[in-house]
Amino acid sequence: MPPPTLTHLWLEAPLADAVLARLPAGVQVIHAAAEPPIYRNAAPAQAIIASSQLRYDAAVLDACPQLRLIARTGIGVDNIDLDTATARGVIVTNTPDGPTESTAEHTVAMLLALAKRLKPGNDNLAAGRWGPRAGVIVGEEVQGKTLGLIGCGRIGRRVAEICRLAFQMRVLAYDPYLTSDHAATLGVTLAPLDEVIAQADFLSLHVPATPATIGLLNAERLAQMKAGSYLLNLARGALVDEAALLDALERGHLAGAGIDVFAAEPPAVDHPLRRHPAVIATPHSASVTREGRRRMEEMAMARLLAFFRGERPADIVNPAAWPEI
Repeated sequence: MPPPTLTHLWLEAPLADAVLARLPAGVQVIHAAAEPPIYRNAAPAQAIIASSQLRYDAAVLDACPQLRLIARTGIGVDNIDLDTATARGVIVTNTPDGPTESTAEHTVAMLLALAKRLKPGNDNLAAGRWGPRAGVIVGEEVQGKTLGLIGCGRIGRRVAEICRLAFQMRVLAYDPYLTSDHAATLGVTLAPLDEVIAQADFLSLHVPATPATIGLLNAERLAQMKAGSYLLNLARGALVDEAALLDALERGHLAGAGIDVFAAEPPAVDHPLRRHPAVIATPHSASVTREGRRRMEEMAMARLLAFFRGERPADIVNPAAWPEI
């Protein structure tokens, strides 16, 4: 069967001009509509380069009868109904290597900002206060502390590398897909989930949102964390029970949390974790660096171009759809 012809590409978010310049001549680029539903103008598209805000469910796919490929910039595809896409022969790809460095660096930045009390120090100074240099302002060193990882894939491994080599942190990890031998080559010690949670001074989440991981950090597991420890979630908001996290922070059981993701995005303006004094929160922007963004866009475009040349693109996340092509 000859490869499909690409005539229209729909973009959920803008791409760099240099990335768009790789498209064959004559391809019409359609940008998301300004008013909801933003996919109202996507009907002619044979391909979509998708971001993380739109839920690609049956309604979206119904509105795109010509669609053959969704190329996701980033790792997570939990905003794409893979069963529906597969049933309709729509290939879905992602770019799992694209956001690794940016997200890992963001994780370490949050870890340090929490330990060094950068938020209350900044707020004090902005409010005209120089002191007292006591209480909540007093930070702590991370050298020699224990980093606990739940998930030790691309991002988790890079976080482990930075913290182990730069700060001489001890790294414990729970990851059922990682062998002990491989963990040893990474300088990581594998341990049961409960042990990682209980021993970590800084607990960092690096797993996707699946039926097995949604609500993973519930009230019971948050209570297992060491008193005065910190939680970092730059993976998916659904992994953490936000009400239980707020309670653990309010009671002082946890010293702080670094959050880049929320259960509902964007979170409500009055969401208590947005402005909690012990929380550093960012708007799902861990991978949004100039370098990371460009890398993901280039990778998504490469998968798209390969598909429309009749080649099997890299990183298909619903391989069952491929025989239908």
